[in-house]
Amino acid sequence: MRRGEKQSENSENYVPNDIPLPQRVAKKILIIFLLCYGTYGVYSGTLYLPLGRGEVTFQGNAVYFSFAALLLGALYLLIEIIDHYDKRNNEFSYKRIKGVIKGLAALILLFTIAISAALTQEL
Repeated sequence: MRRGEKQSENSENYVPNDIPLPQRVAKKILIIFLLCYGTYGVYSGTLYLPLGRGEVTFQGNAVYFSFAALLLGALYLLIEIIDHYDKRNNEFSYKRIKGVIKGLAALILLFTIAISAALTQEL
């Protein structure tokens, strides 16, 4: 055990994560979709994101920030897949990394929406 790591009390009863094959395939397809959609948005200069109660269209420099959020989303899914193949008892590390990525992606996306709304609002 490395310094600073927590060891589970039930390390002998540890069961690694198991993600079924259809879910892994779906996550891989979603990763490819996010990368392709974000790349298309950067190429065209416009990125449309449907949200729960509406939609947001990013243009100009906001496209790059929203693309960064999409990249972090793809990285989040990739880490879930990697965690499936990693059989070591280090779930807390993956959970912490996924939490940081999720929070950072949300902050970037909210920041981009707020700045885009402020810049497009007529005074």
